[in-house]
Amino acid sequence: MRIERPRGMAAFVVIWLGQLLSAAGTRMINFALAIWVWQQTGRASDLALLTLMAFAATVVVSPMVGSLVDRIGQRTSIIVSDVGSVLTTVAALVLFATGAASFWPLVAVNTISGAFLAFQYPAYAKLITLLLVKEQYTRANGMLSLVRSVPAIFAPGIAGLLIAYSGIWSVLLVALASFGIAIVTVLLIALPKRPEIQADPGGSRFWKDSILGFRYLFRRAGFLGMQAILFVVGLVSAMGFIVLTPLVLIKADNNEALLGAINSIGAVGGALGALLVSVLRPPSRKIWWILGASIVFSLFGRVLMGFGDGLVLWAIAWFVSWMSVPFVEAYSLTIWQQKIPPAVQGRVFAAMQFISQLALLIGFSVTGALIDRVFEPQAREGYGLVALFEPVVGTGPGAGMKLVFLLSGLIGIAAALYGIFARSVRDLEILVPDHGAADPSSPEGDAASDPGTQEKVSPIVGASLAGAEHEPASLTDVPSTASTVNERREDR
Repeated sequence: MRIERPRGMAAFVVIWLGQLLSAAGTRMINFALAIWVWQQTGRASDLALLTLMAFAATVVVSPMVGSLVDRIGQRTSIIVSDVGSVLTTVAALVLFATGAASFWPLVAVNTISGAFLAFQYPAYAKLITLLLVKEQYTRANGMLSLVRSVPAIFAPGIAGLLIAYSGIWSVLLVALASFGIAIVTVLLIALPKRPEIQADPGGSRFWKDSILGFRYLFRRAGFLGMQAILFVVGLVSAMGFIVLTPLVLIKADNNEALLGAINSIGAVGGALGALLVSVLRPPSRKIWWILGASIVFSLFGRVLMGFGDGLVLWAIAWFVSWMSVPFVEAYSLTIWQQKIPPAVQGRVFAAMQFISQLALLIGFSVTGALIDRVFEPQAREGYGLVALFEPVVGTGPGAGMKLVFLLSGLIGIAAALYGIFARSVRDLEILVPDHGAADPSSPEGDAASDPGTQEKVSPIVGASLAGAEHEPASLTDVPSTASTVNERREDR
């Protein structure tokens, strides 16, 4: 008897459960490696480098990944990502089993892992478009936010127990099993027909396709403006992530339990926000929720952190800020999925990932130097910006860190206000029509909608937030998707 493969939302739930386990495995590995590196070197800079190299690898390969996702399909793209996690985990196991584990080999393993993980965001974002009807996008995106939030609550604790009783190798084995289950779930589901790029008679279009996603964004004022806001929010998020640990430890007399409690409270807030996004009826104007949640995130998670001390204030600020993040992530992704034709989604989502990860990379890179070389010395000597904001941030150790929270929060609020006053962003959902696929499982879905029919961007729109001006004349050769895609059999 033939067993019917899950389809639609049932298929998404199956693959979501697998990725929930996979994300928990990844969290456990990151926690375990961070502890091991700290015990071996005792240098915070080594911990930062371990993380930065993974982010850098994702940034570098994202443009190429977008073209691959559109070419090889969602099932293969997701499996490639999970197989990469398996291979790098096996490599780490070999290093520890043979006694060859040291800082630089683990940095190399983490870097390779970051390159494989670059497949995940564009593949899953496009998978939702192909599997589900538009009314289900927001719910599915909220569930993806749960994948990022829920493991942060329990994975570090489980990893800590495994390390204490069995050693780091047990963490790697458990994570390896979670990756294997994730691969199985991808193989179990049925995927609908998908658009595929036709072969170019003049030769391979791969490298040109790799930058098509950027061209697509830069030609559309609303898309570019919203992506610029998300860039700033990501930058602000990264800066706060770096500052939280030293600030709490300085102000709370190295109370590591308090730090762990605050992080856990934040993760619970993130899970609650994702759950609310999943169960609430999606608003008709999602952009207002995105901008409002960005303001809440910046005001509570950054400005409020710069105002006071103590567990209660920190817990409230971190909980509310984490809870607001899924509204930004899920609703913005829903807009992209509704507006961008599926035929180019892989490349556009990869371009968005590049920009978002670049924001995190910049935030991680500059914040430490900003604290150590600028604001904390000003706090000790009583001059500069720290002295100017002394009534708010106080004096002495940690005052410079609180100023980073305060200023980054104000920057985040300014970015959201830009979106409120910029019509191309504020009215994005009205100005840009949805792509024409009435049923994503139908081979007749209009996956080949022409991206050239969307709004165009002026030379300097969004430049102040995105950080660069883009010459529109170089973007006119973006091909009509209608001439570059066709339908093919089910993605196997």
